[in-house]
Amino acid sequence: IPQISYASTAPELSDGARYEFFSRVVPPDSVQAQAMVGVVRALGWSYVSTLASEGSYGESGVEAFVQSSREAGGLCIAQSIKIPREPRPGEFSKVIGRLMETSTARGVVLFANEDDIRRVLEAAASANLSGHFSWVGSDSWGAKMGPVQGLEAAAQGAITILPKRASVPGFDEYFTSRSLENNRRNLWFHEFWEDDFNCHL
Repeated sequence: IPQISYASTAPELSDGARYEFFSRVVPPDSVQAQAMVGVVRALGWSYVSTLASEGSYGESGVEAFVQSSREAGGLCIAQSIKIPREPRPGEFSKVIGRLMETSTARGVVLFANEDDIRRVLEAAASANLSGHFSWVGSDSWGAKMGPVQGLEAAAQGAITILPKRASVPGFDEYFTSRSLENNRRNLWFHEFWEDDFNCHL
């Protein structure tokens, strides 16, 4: 079944042999990792830490960043920290403590989910380290306000990556005009309709 994704950025999905019928309209994380290396180099940083949410997105994103930084040269990774999928109480304070072990690496590259980003910023604020770190965040942070609301001081100066977006003229009008009468070729549309309108056909 052919699939087109608007948000799947995992690099392994680029493997045409394994995912023959998969396509996407966003670049893989390896591309934004290269952009993040470019940002770090443009800022003149040579010593940074990385922070990743456990799982495919975070770990493969940091792996791509480390690989791109090796290829570019002149960039040392102070440490790579992984945030567990189910963090224990106090886990984010430990993360900040670990980042402070290499406190001269004030640049921190994040490939983390929104909740983890928010909790890292909360821990930095609680440790009175607002403004100490300079964050470079991936597209999971992007232009979203959720991770930083109320934590603006801890996030101040952050640079985030977001793939270029463009509206396709007429798409919204077309998509919202679909109904059971004019969209019979989509075999799953009736399931969506039932779920969206909370009804049974």
